[in-house]
Amino acid sequence: MQLAEQIRALQLAQVVIKRGLDRRIADARRRQNALRPVNQLPAEVLSTIFHQLLSNVPVFDHFKFLFIVAGVSTRWKSVIDSTPSLWSFVSSNNPTVHVDRALQKSGRTAISVACRYPGDFLTATSKQGSRDFLQRMQSTGRQWDGLALHLPTISHLREFLETPLPHLRKLDINVAYPSSNPVDLFGGERGFLENVRIRRAYLEWDSEAFSRLHELQLDYREAIGISPSLTQILRLLHQSPGLRCFSWSGLIDDDMADTRVTRTTTLSRLTRLSLKDVSEFSAFKILESIRAPSCGHFTVHCEALDGDTDLLSQLQYFLPSLKSSLQRAATISICLGPSNFHYHCVPQTPDCSSKLDFKFERTDPSSVLEWFAEQLHEFGLMTSPIKIPFDPRFDFTRNDNILPALFRLRNVVSLTVADRIVGPCRLLKWLSRPIRSQGNSASWPFPNLWEMELGQSNLLIQDVFTFFHTRYSLDRSRDLRGRPVWLQRLRLIGREWQDKSAEQALKRILLGTEYSLKISCWLHAPCKVNEDSLGIGDEESRLYSHESDESSIVDSETTSETDDSGTSEDSEDETGEE
Repeated sequence: MQLAEQIRALQLAQVVIKRGLDRRIADARRRQNALRPVNQLPAEVLSTIFHQLLSNVPVFDHFKFLFIVAGVSTRWKSVIDSTPSLWSFVSSNNPTVHVDRALQKSGRTAISVACRYPGDFLTATSKQGSRDFLQRMQSTGRQWDGLALHLPTISHLREFLETPLPHLRKLDINVAYPSSNPVDLFGGERGFLENVRIRRAYLEWDSEAFSRLHELQLDYREAIGISPSLTQILRLLHQSPGLRCFSWSGLIDDDMADTRVTRTTTLSRLTRLSLKDVSEFSAFKILESIRAPSCGHFTVHCEALDGDTDLLSQLQYFLPSLKSSLQRAATISICLGPSNFHYHCVPQTPDCSSKLDFKFERTDPSSVLEWFAEQLHEFGLMTSPIKIPFDPRFDFTRNDNILPALFRLRNVVSLTVADRIVGPCRLLKWLSRPIRSQGNSASWPFPNLWEMELGQSNLLIQDVFTFFHTRYSLDRSRDLRGRPVWLQRLRLIGREWQDKSAEQALKRILLGTEYSLKISCWLHAPCKVNEDSLGIGDEESRLYSHESDESSIVDSETTSETDDSGTSEDSEDETGEE
């Protein structure tokens, strides 16, 4: 009995000692965390950082990330608990206890409300749940800053949506099926809406609620008869002179006559414009009606009509920043695909204001290429170095005007011809001869070309040998004036470059060119414009390979047997491993 009491006393003492030790460890960690630079920042600065972090988080995941940040340290939790604006988001996805906690901690701060019931059909649960949630938020008497509705439909919320919300700035509606009749938001009263994102919702577009917008994103793909007409879209643009971003996806009801002259509005703050899946007539009328001198990200995707070239005539007025970007660019990239033309400039300094990403997609992009070459000719500029990657399925044989238009670009320094290109031999043949003569000098296509990367695309090493032998004179006694600069880098990629004798002949004439042959599959990443922010995708290629690329500089007219065997073994090893 006495022994059992001693054991129990020792166990209690152990618990007390452990608790004391845990407290000391926690205190030591708090002191250590307090000494870290991030925890020396004032609470206001930390709060600003947290706001910036959460601004990139979907509103439906706001609490999840808020609790993660609050769990980092006691100080961070204290800052979050004492900042009402960090709690000003409530969602139907959150448990009731979290919603109550947010309403309590946010004080009288304006709140953003998100109601989400996923699915393609409105069930009795989602219908009643969404209505009860919004009515509960409305009954709190709080001012609403933002509203997000992701529901199968919003027809059952008509009475609620037509109630004025005078302080609402952000609106996001995403529905699977539109209502049968248009909803007149906020009773048609003018409010303070700034950021609007609508997908498939049937709304009253002539409402005064859509005025003085900063950001407008509309997606009406596969939604016929409910989207705003062309006249209504132009009205939305004209009544929002402070618009910074406009994005449209889907066909537009062309309710305007071809000859009707539209009023022109200057949107001086517009920096991003995206028009997708529209007719050329709609795109033409939109570009005709606005001027955007600050637009740096521009995308048009439309189907071309036979003989329709009016849209290209509008581009020179809509893109006044093109000349400025050409003048201040460090490098220029022009990506050509089977149906798209993509211009991207890298400015000389990161803070340069002359940035432009321009993507035009249509059935045949050759006319856009011709227009771009004509603009360069009219500007009379000596451009910065130009790099041209060709996307897979680009067809050199489709239009006879493609290569002549390309060769008007004089300062091209790099070509990347992806695998699965149609007619690459035609490109090599054009590069192998002067395109015209001026007196006694020849004018060569791409005279400053110094780098080439070739995918297989049914090419043979013999084709590359013929191109190199014809374009670059190997006779040192001949006058080399007017000849193109010597190719500095040649890279062949593909599984079918299997002609060793032709490769050896090629290596004998490279004369200092950095050369590599990769027996590997080539996955080319097509040029893209970032859809949300209209940014740019990676234009470089990625290789499926187990070993790194091996390259060599050929510095003589002969290649040793050791080099031959080494190249052969490398190729066999790569093929065997893959």
